[in-house]
Formats: sequence, structure tokens, C-alpha cells
Amino acid sequence: MLTKFGEILLKTAMIVFLSWLATPAQAEQASLSYDQFFLRHSATMILIDPDTGSILDANNAAADFYGFDRDTLRRMSIQNINQLTAEQVEAERQLAKAEHRNFFIFRHKLADGTVRSVEVHSTPVDYDGRKALLSVVHDISDDRQREQELWHYKNRLEEMVDSKSAELSSAYNARNQWMLGLVGTLGLSLVVVSFLLLERHTAHKRLRSSEQRLREIIFGTNVGTWECNVQTGEVVYNERWAEILGYSLAELQPLSRQTWYRLTHPDDVEKSEQKLAEVFSGAREAYDNEIRMRHKEGRWVWVLDRGRVVEWTKDGKPLRMSGTHSDITRLKKTEEAVRRLAMTDHLTGLSNRAHFSQSLAENVAIADRDNRKFALMMLDLDTFKPVNDSHGHPVGDALLQAVASTIKRCTREGDVVTRIGGDEFAVIIGDYAEEKDVLACATRIYREVSRPMEIKGKDINISISIGVSFYPDDADDAKSLITHADQAMYEAKKSGSNVLTYEAYRMRVAS
Repeated sequence: MLTKFGEILLKTAMIVFLSWLATPAQAEQASLSYDQFFLRHSATMILIDPDTGSILDANNAAADFYGFDRDTLRRMSIQNINQLTAEQVEAERQLAKAEHRNFFIFRHKLADGTVRSVEVHSTPVDYDGRKALLSVVHDISDDRQREQELWHYKNRLEEMVDSKSAELSSAYNARNQWMLGLVGTLGLSLVVVSFLLLERHTAHKRLRSSEQRLREIIFGTNVGTWECNVQTGEVVYNERWAEILGYSLAELQPLSRQTWYRLTHPDDVEKSEQKLAEVFSGAREAYDNEIRMRHKEGRWVWVLDRGRVVEWTKDGKPLRMSGTHSDITRLKKTEEAVRRLAMTDHLTGLSNRAHFSQSLAENVAIADRDNRKFALMMLDLDTFKPVNDSHGHPVGDALLQAVASTIKRCTREGDVVTRIGGDEFAVIIGDYAEEKDVLACATRIYREVSRPMEIKGKDINISISIGVSFYPDDADDAKSLITHADQAMYEAKKSGSNVLTYEAYRMRVAS
């Protein structure tokens, strides 16, 4: 909630800032209460923390525009909505400063996944005793679409103007033969020609202005652009398209549709062709795909490839298509880092329970499909609690890290080593030659973990119990496999056998 003083400041700032934007009906709202003014105002408004980008508040119009309820918006940050990278945002700020304008042009993503071009007016306000940015958002996507259409058809308009000028010039030359007797007609013709030339000059000026604005938008968004004649395969790329891959356009000559195929990862070409086929058939309105493209240095660059058919043939076939390339490599790396973090145990760096469950299910599916086998080890430290109680948690944590490192060292690169929780571990061993190889690995883990260790200056002696079950010999699903490995492990702990298979466990129970 706003403090009384903060509310007064906020209302005052909003009234001053929005008065020039508002309609007469909206201006009358400025004298109403905060709830009536901010929450019910028809303009889309959000309050943003300038330091973190967190959305502090949003009005009902913002909720309607973005498709999120207000509570959801208040749990989000502006980075969740703004589709520009930090570098692109800074480029737009510098461009706004150079053009002496008090607004920014961004790309905001709505709840339904659509992205809209918006014009954002922001002003600093005092919100609950701290600084905030009050931003008023205007949807200008339709204006951008019109600019794009104007850009695509500028050459055609120039040809029309040139043709008209040529016709007028021809008429003017014909009239020169009658100049002596038709002075009045000549004067009228000169007026008409002057008018048309002025119109042509004005049209060229408007086209140059639109072309300049388009170049500025492309520069601000830092994207590569492409145009393709679907029927002939002819393409046009801008310089940024090549720069994303480390090239200049001159290095990629001659340019054709095969240029894209040659640079795109083979696994992504098939997916792109499927989506393009859906666009060409009318099943999909626009083409949108994340692809990998080969950089000049040999590495793969992640690219967001988007496009639309802008012209169709008379018989309904796609003729011309235009689109953009955006470098999303950094975003993909961030997503991968987040995914790894979600699948990693924070203390030991091993995989966590979530990743273990996923990997176990995948191994079961592969074994069923390819008629293969794999093994599961369940491991439990026998005397961890006394060590933890007598030496404290820092020593206990360091011991768990040392044990994790030892288990990882005793297994192969492709094996999945997991900390299930506490002092319990698990190992998934896939594609083994014989069961004796798995038991040799388990024995090696037991021997190495049982060696005396020095942990934070303390001499530690600890042992480990290991139970082993084999798929599909001991179980026909993941849950049973875990249960059987656990049973073998607890029997090994109880009997002092150290390492025990589920088959040996059954024999003991039966005897």
C-alpha cells in the first residue's frame, strides 16, 4: 500500500505526466482518487522499480493489454515482457536521446505469446518512499505494419511516379509544336507539370523519411532482415544478417536460398521446412522457429527466424516472403544454465532427485525399445550421522562433497551419479558388458569411500552400503527397480556385506 505522502506524490506526478497524453475525459479523471485514477484509467500504465526492473503495480488497462491479471504482473519484471536484450534497450535509449524524443520504442510480449511494438513514456515518481518509474504504454504495432508495407512498395511507387512524369513530359513536348498559337495552353501545362513535379518531390520525401525510420527501427532492434522469392529462390539479406554469423555480405556471394540451407544445422532444416509448409498451406499465419546456424569461426549460433508471406500469386501460391533473424545465443545459454541448475544438487554438484527420476525413466524407455539392460545402485553412508553430530554440519557437508567426488571418480563419464538426499546416493549404469563389471564398479566405490579421510583437519572413517538391481532382470518398471535396489542395500547394511545384488537378497530371504 502507498503511504499517504507517497500517494500524494504519485498522484501529482501522474497528473502532470499524463495530462498532455489524456483525452478531455481522461483529464477529468486526474482529480479522482488513486484507485479511480490509476487503476481505472483507460491508458495502459505500470510502475517499475528502476534498479531491478520489478513491476511494482499495474492498472486494469495493463492487465487487459498484456493478458495477465494484476497479481501476476506484480510478480513479474519488465524483462519478462520486454523482448529486447539489454544491448538493444541501451541502443534504443541512445537513439531516443540523439533524436531528442521523450519516449522509447520496445517490443513487449503478451500472455498469449504475441509480440507487440509499443511506445513507452516514463517519468520518475515517489512510490512508497522509494523511486519508481511510471510508464504509460501505447500499442503502435499497426503503425509499424503500415511502415513495413510502405517500405516494401516504395520501389513500385517510384516506378509509377516516373511513368507519370514521362507521360507528362511527352505531352509537354507535343504541346511545344503549338507553342506560338497556344500560349495560354502552355501556361496551364506548366502549372500542371509544376504541380505534378511538386507532388513527386513530396512523395520521394515521404518515402525517404519512411525508409530512414525503417532503418532506425532495424538498427534499434539489432536484427538481420531477409526477403525471399519463394518461386525462384532469389534472396536479399541485410548486412546485419551476415554479421550475426561473423561474415560480411560480400563473403557470402553469390546469395541464394541455398546460402541459408548451407549454414543451417541439418536437424533444424527439416523442422523449418515443416513449419514453412504449414504457412504456405494457410494452416499457420506466420513462420517462427529457433534454429542453429554455423558461425564463421565454426561454432553454432542460435537464431530466432521469423517471417510472413507478403505477396501471393493469383492462383494462391506464396510469391514473396520477408522476415528477420535475431541472435538468441545468449538467451539459449541462459536457459541451459537454468535447466542445469534445476537438475543439480547444490551441495555436491551431482544430479538431483528430479534429474535422477527423468534419467531413470529415459533409461527404462531405451532399454524397452532397444532390448538393452542397465543397472541401478542405491548407496547409503553407514556412520554419517555420528560424524555430523560430533564434528558439526560444515564437516558433514565437506564429507558429503568428498564422497560425491569419490563416487563420480569411480564411475564412467556417461553414468548418472545422483545425491538422492541426506547421505543417500544413486548411480545409473547404462550399457554395461556383464553384471560382474557393475559389481566391480560397486566394489571400487566401497573400497575408495571406506579409506580414512581428512576433512577440515578431522580424521574421518566412514563406510558405505550398496544395493544393486538390474533392468529388466530384477524389475519391469522404474519404481520396482528402485525398491529392489533399496532392499538389497538395507540387507547389505544389516548383514555387513557392503555390496549386495537384489538376486542375492532374494536368496537370503528365501533361505
